[in-house]
This record gives sequence, structure tokens and C-alpha cells, in this order.
Amino acid sequence: MNGLNPTRASLLETFGLDLELSHGTGCQLIDDGGRRYLDFLSQYGALPFGHNPSEIWYALHKQQSLFRPAMVQPLRALEAERLADRLASIAPHDLGVVTLANSGAEAVEAAIKLARARTGRDHILSTRNGFHGKTMGALSATGKPMYQKDFGGPARGFDYIDFGDLEALEAELSANHERIAAFIVEPIQGEGGVVCPTERGYLDAVIALCRKYGVLSIIDEIQTGLGRTGRLFACEDCNEAPDMLLLGKALGGGLMPISAVIVRPEVWDDRFGFLHSSTFANNNLACAAANATLDLLLTDDRAMIKAVAQNGQYFQDQLEDLEQRFPEVLSGVRGRGYMRGVEFQKPFERGDSASMAFCGLNGGFIGLLSSYLLNVEGVLTAPVFNDATVMRLQPPLIAGRAEIDQCVNALEATCDVLDRGDYRTLMRHLVTPKRHAKLAETEPYVPQQGPARTVPKPTPGRFCFLIHYTQEEDLLRSDPSFADFTPEERANWMEWVKKVGPGFAWPVSGGTSHTGAKADGMIMSVPLLPKDMIGKGRKDARNMIKASADMAAEFGANRFGLGAFTSIVTNGGAAVSGRGVPITSGNTLTTVSGVTALERAAQRVGIDPASAHVVVVGATGAIGRLASLMLARRAGQLTLVGNAGNRQAQQFLDRVTDEVVHTLSKESPTLRAGGLSAAVKTLLPQQGTELTRGVAEDFTRACVENGRPVPISATTDLNSALETADLVLVATSSEVTVLDPTDLRPGTIVCDVARPPNVAQADLSEKGVLVFDGGLVSPPFPVNLGPFQNLPDDLCWGCLGETMLLALEGETDDYSLGRDLSLADADRISEMARRHGFEPAEPQWYGQSLEDADFARVAEALMQRQISEGSTKSIATLQPAE
Repeated sequence: MNGLNPTRASLLETFGLDLELSHGTGCQLIDDGGRRYLDFLSQYGALPFGHNPSEIWYALHKQQSLFRPAMVQPLRALEAERLADRLASIAPHDLGVVTLANSGAEAVEAAIKLARARTGRDHILSTRNGFHGKTMGALSATGKPMYQKDFGGPARGFDYIDFGDLEALEAELSANHERIAAFIVEPIQGEGGVVCPTERGYLDAVIALCRKYGVLSIIDEIQTGLGRTGRLFACEDCNEAPDMLLLGKALGGGLMPISAVIVRPEVWDDRFGFLHSSTFANNNLACAAANATLDLLLTDDRAMIKAVAQNGQYFQDQLEDLEQRFPEVLSGVRGRGYMRGVEFQKPFERGDSASMAFCGLNGGFIGLLSSYLLNVEGVLTAPVFNDATVMRLQPPLIAGRAEIDQCVNALEATCDVLDRGDYRTLMRHLVTPKRHAKLAETEPYVPQQGPARTVPKPTPGRFCFLIHYTQEEDLLRSDPSFADFTPEERANWMEWVKKVGPGFAWPVSGGTSHTGAKADGMIMSVPLLPKDMIGKGRKDARNMIKASADMAAEFGANRFGLGAFTSIVTNGGAAVSGRGVPITSGNTLTTVSGVTALERAAQRVGIDPASAHVVVVGATGAIGRLASLMLARRAGQLTLVGNAGNRQAQQFLDRVTDEVVHTLSKESPTLRAGGLSAAVKTLLPQQGTELTRGVAEDFTRACVENGRPVPISATTDLNSALETADLVLVATSSEVTVLDPTDLRPGTIVCDVARPPNVAQADLSEKGVLVFDGGLVSPPFPVNLGPFQNLPDDLCWGCLGETMLLALEGETDDYSLGRDLSLADADRISEMARRHGFEPAEPQWYGQSLEDADFARVAEALMQRQISEGSTKSIATLQPAE
């Protein structure tokens, strides 16, 4: 584990941003292999002159040669006094009293304290999506709950309005000016996405409104100040000065941390001046760097800043040309001077890549593009903090048009890759053998965090459903461009994506059920194959699923559903319940749909389950067990099949057999009861509430004593069980196929509920055997899963269907948890599905819908088999039902 913030270290490593840099000069960074990179980030604007500017180093070395004390509090710091006087001389209008600090956030804290002291009021007004730093006061003024909620923020006394909305500002000031100390605002919302105010005179109007209502105005130019926008200060053309102007980042010349609060004299408060201090503020070394910075900025009548204004317009023109040429990729370019933002189209809206949708919905899309730009194109950029679709471009102020052209050319290459949907090229640098070997040395993903401090109330009808890759072919279905990966690259990508962990994968618009209830939600994913989730990988898989449940709770979901192996490895969801959102494994509706579809298929072929031999493969699993209980009601003969590779399989099978017999003995007789149910009621006394171990053996003895065949059996010999099967339901937890349908006798119907499929794909046109995918449902509205769509829009998996159904119903308890699913819950969810309009899907197999001709073919094969066998077995009809 990296000792310096391992979370950040892991993130940098995962996205290929963990370069080992040997040195930097000007706009260039050089790694330990000698490769050069163009820096168009400049430490978020803190490197006005690029890396290692000689003039700033000279100022620092001069302090060393003069042997001046760096820190002399409480005595006078001469370099600090000189800096304060210079700042006062160049600041707009009458801004003239200076307090120095060590960082932008500390300057914000100082401004808040001064405003409260001066006005005697506590409330601070700021803007939504603004950014003012990450210390507690600055964090509270930062209008983004994501940065506040886990740290007890915001502190008391902070309110927010929309940026650029002067009507909202006046309404708030008019109503609450008696309690508001100050309004703090950025000239351009940098972390908000490089958002400029729509009104040209916005800052003038802000200052005027604050004066009108006696509220102090604080203009935060920590990022925009000192030349970044093509002006020394973004607010220098305002008609009046703000009450406070905040500077930081660039003030230290790229070598020293320092910030400043410049205040109008009439706003200064002696209590603040007496009580506020900072150990490292006013140090002569940082102030010397800041004075040298001002020297460079002011040289030749601010020539450098004027060049930024001219080149900044050229930069904007080039970016706008890119936007026009790639309208499917870029949705906007904006900013001023050398503070530019490029907005990309939301990747999930293209719908052609699961990995891009995942990155976009989890805030990693711009990080991925930045990784490509750095590793492939050699240009350093970064996302903004508050907008997951905007890339910041903030070159050092010394960058010229040649550097701008280099950056634009790199962006053009990136846009071209995205425009062509060539995501393999975009990600290939992350799966090289060298990087794969490096990642292999790191520990697997393990969420390391406490409970969420605040979880929103569940939103009615909102759901999250968790999926994973069931087989490697899923990767190519959801990301077709990955077909160009070599086998080694594909394997490396599967290992790489595990480091990314779980997250949101696709928004589902949902719809309205027959009751008028509405549902929508999110598909979530864990980037794992079944083989990654068993054995040694089980613990890591469970951790990912728990993290997914936590994300669903914070998303405000009122239902979190599991699918395929995520249910299996969590014991039907039981291992991840109790995390703030109701859980369902989805296994109940999956089973109900599979059993109903099997019975309907039997009717179409002409098989009466009441006299048929029904086989359940995987009968000891959650779905197999419930299916056995349901099918036992109608079956003539029932065989339960367990895993021959499990030494405890027979013990588990015996328990399920006991449950089947016990349940049948208690149920009331029905007109549609099969031979098995009738035999149990005839030969066995009605059982009590508690399950009696060995009740199936009692039933077997009763059958033998009465000279009747035993209509229920349990075995691990799959082949022998299938020899006389009429109807088969397959629901094992195997990650591979276990059944070859070409070995089945003619007239057999198989419902394969398992994911991945348990029945091997085969040509059955000459076999007289019918196989279809079970557990699929038709919801009352279309479901579009984008790149994850491997079913028609009118179908979905039963587990997803149950997730949506319970969200529509507003059910607040966990459902379908564990192995022991109940018949009562199955009957209840059947009724629930009927009311809301969920139906079992029409049969299909490996994506191909089954036609009437398929059922007729099997019916004919069944009839021929009966004739050839001379069977006396009762068949309801030998023709497909109309």
C-alpha cells in the first residue's frame, strides 16, 4: 500500500496517470524515460510561468544569499510588507488592506471570518456548483453536496443560489440581508465547468446589489486572478471594487504556496486583525516568490497578460472549429484567456459502449480521456471537479500558439477516436503487458470507508439493478470495438476493469404499470465474470456488491436487485442486506416466470404435466428448490438432480425432497393436481407445521407397501434422470453448460433459467427437442438497456423484472433472500405481477424467438415417440394447442 494517500495513488495507477517524472521546465514535463509531455493543466492554474521558472528561483536564492529570516512572527516581515503594498497598488479601485495566507482555502476562511466580524452577522451566501476550497468553512461555501456530506458539512449559516441569477440574488438579499454577512462568488466557475456568467455586467450588478442591501461582496479570484483570463484581475473593469478580493494559486509563481485577501479599508475590522493569524503566513520566502511573480506579470506594461488575451482568443477559435467538426463528440467550449473548458457529449447517450457509459455515469470519462491524452498524445489535461463532462485546459501563461496547436491537435485525435467509436484505441494503453504487470502487483479492490453519513429518503419507484459479465462474449456485445483487442489485451482489460470496481452502468427510463405506478432507475455493474466470483474471489466479489448496495442507497433507490452470480455469491442477497436499501435476489419472479413458461410450452406441445416426468436440474439452489415446490403441484413424476461434484449434494437433495412431500401433504387438493400431489395426499397423513426429516422416505415406503411406483426421486446422476424426462427445468450455478440437448429423447422440453446458460447451443431442427431461455418476463413498458441489451425491448430478465415490480409496488422489505424461497411469496409475486402487467416472455433461445413450427415439430416428434414406444402414458393431446 502506498503510504501517501493510497486511495489517490490507486486511482492514478488505475488510470495510467502514475508517471514518474524526472524534471520539468516551462511548459514541458519529462519522465524518467526521457519522454516529454506538454503541460496544459499547470497545477490547476498554479504554475503561471510553467515549471521551475528561473526568475522565481532567483528570488528564492536571493533570500538565501541575504540570510534573511524566513519566518519572524510576531516581528515585522519586510518582504510581506512589500508584497502587501504592491498588491494594494495594483488592485482595482480602493482595495488596499491585505491579509496573507498559505492557500486559497485559507484565504476563503479568512474572508468569512472578517465578514462575520465586520457585519455581526453569520450567514454566508454562495452559488450552487461553485468551488471555494476544502477546509470546513470554504467547503461549506462550496455549493456541491458531494464534498460536504461525509465531513459534517456544510457548517451552519451557509445558503446557496444559482450562479449568474441576479433576480435570485436580489430576492435572497431583500428577504434575508439582516442575517447575511457576505456573498462570495467566482467571476468564472472554474470547477463548476468553466462556466461564465451569461450577463456581461454580472460582477458589477453583484457588487451593486450587495452595497444596496448592506451585504459584503467577496470576489474569489484564486483561480481567475493574476493573468489567467487575459486580465490581471477578472474584476478589474468593474465600476466599483468588491469589498474583498481573494488571490492564490498563481501568486507563488509555481514554487511557493501563498494566498491573499485584499480588503477595502472601510471593511477592515480590528478584531479580525488582532485575533486572526497563521504560523506560516507572511513568511519572507513565499512573499519573495510572490513579489517576483508580480514583477513578471507587470513587466513591459503587462505584455505577458496581453499575449494571454490574444492567444486565448486564438485558442477559443481553434476549439470552436473542433466543436463544429465533431458535433457528436463535443457539446461546448467556453472560458476566457488561458482558462478554457471543453464539454463532451455524455457518453451513455451514444449507446455504443458499455465501458464509456460506465465511465461517464461514475465521473471517470474525462479522466479516461485525460489518460489517453497523456499516455498517447503526450498532453497533460484534467477534469474539473464539479462537472463530469468538462475537461479543463489551463496552460501556463508563457504558452504560445505552437503549444496551443499541439494541444488542439491532440484533442482532434481524441475526438476522432471517439467519433469513430474506436474505444479499443482509447483504452489500449491501459492494457499493455508492462502496465498489466504493474497492476498485478497491487492489491485487489477493497472499499475502505465507513458508513454514509447522510442517505437520501428513497424515491418512490426508483430502483438499481446489478449485473456482471456472464461470459467473455458479453464484453464484445457491450463493447464491439474490443473485438480488435488481442487475446492478451482482452484478458488484461478484464483484469484492469476489476481495479475500477463497481458503479452505475446505464440509466433505465422505465415506465408506467397497469396500476399507474411509475418506475425508473439505474443498471449497475460489477466488472466480474462468474469465475472471478467463486472460490478465492468470493470475498472480493461480496465487497464489490456491498459497495454497489451503498451506492444504490445514496442514489435514493427504494429497491436494489441482484442478477445472476451476484445473487449466488451473496446467498441470495442475504450477505449484503441491511445497507439502507431493500434487497431482492430476483429469484422468485425468475422462478415463477420459468415454471409458468415451461407449463405453457408443455400445453402447446401437448404434454400434460400431471402425467409427465418433470426433472429439475440444480434442485438444491434457490431457484431450483422453489421450482421443485411449484412443479410438484402439477407433476406426474418429479426427479430432483444435484451436483455430482458436491459431496453433500445427496444430503441437500434429501432435504428438498422432504420439503416437497411435506408441502404437498399440507396443500388443499386442486383440480389441476398432478399424479405426485395426488399420491402424497392419498398415501401420507397431513403433516404439521414443522418439517419432519425423513418424510420423503415415509412416503416412499407407503408407495412400495401399496404396490405403487414412487413418483419422486433425487439423484446426482444427470444422464439417468434425463433418459425418461418429458419436461426439464435447469437452474444450476455452474458457469459452464451441463446439458447437451442433442442427447435428449424426442418430445422433451427444456427451460434453461441459468445465466450463463446451462444448456449448450445446438441445432435441434432434426432432434424433436425444444429448449428455451427461462426466467424472462415481458414488463408493461419497454426496457432499453443500451449496450447491455441482449433481449428485445419488450423483454427483460426475471430478476430485473422483480426489481422493477417491487419498486412499482413500493415494497419496503427485503424479498427473495437466501435459499429458502417460499411458495407464499411466489404466489404473492404472481398476483403482484398480474396487477402491474408483467407476463412470462414468449419462448426464445440464444436470441432466436421460437415459432409455432418449432412447437409443432416437437409435438410430432413426441407423437412418433409414443407410437414407437407403444406407450400407455396419458397425453392430454398429441397436437399443439390453438
